[in-house]
Amino acid sequence: MNVDFEMFKQLISILAELGFVTAFWKAVSKWGKYLNHKKALQQNKDNVQNQKIIDLGKSDILLKAGVVAMLHHELYANCTEYISRGYVTPGQLNDLEYIFTSYKALGGNGTGEILYKKVQVLKIKEEE
Repeated sequence: MNVDFEMFKQLISILAELGFVTAFWKAVSKWGKYLNHKKALQQNKDNVQNQKIIDLGKSDILLKAGVVAMLHHELYANCTEYISRGYVTPGQLNDLEYIFTSYKALGGNGTGEILYKKVQVLKIKEEE
């Protein structure tokens, strides 16, 4: 295949005089800027979404800790009452079991568990 470079140079020269090369270059440059801007917007959107996920994770941890604290308070209040009284009713023991099960499942342990075990061995007295 024979390529006539002289004719090719003349064609480029004519297109350059008509401003085609400059217009083409500007269009390519603008397209490149558009693509870079679009990519930056997507990265920003991804960063915002990632931050929302991180914030939700932090909120979840704080809510879990709050629920554990409230369940611990309930366990502590009820158990100390039953232990000081020396007995527990079947209904109170059943209610305490529900509280303790959730407390334990969320990671609670320590004094809540110790007190719960002490109540489990108390005398069970029917409600009057």
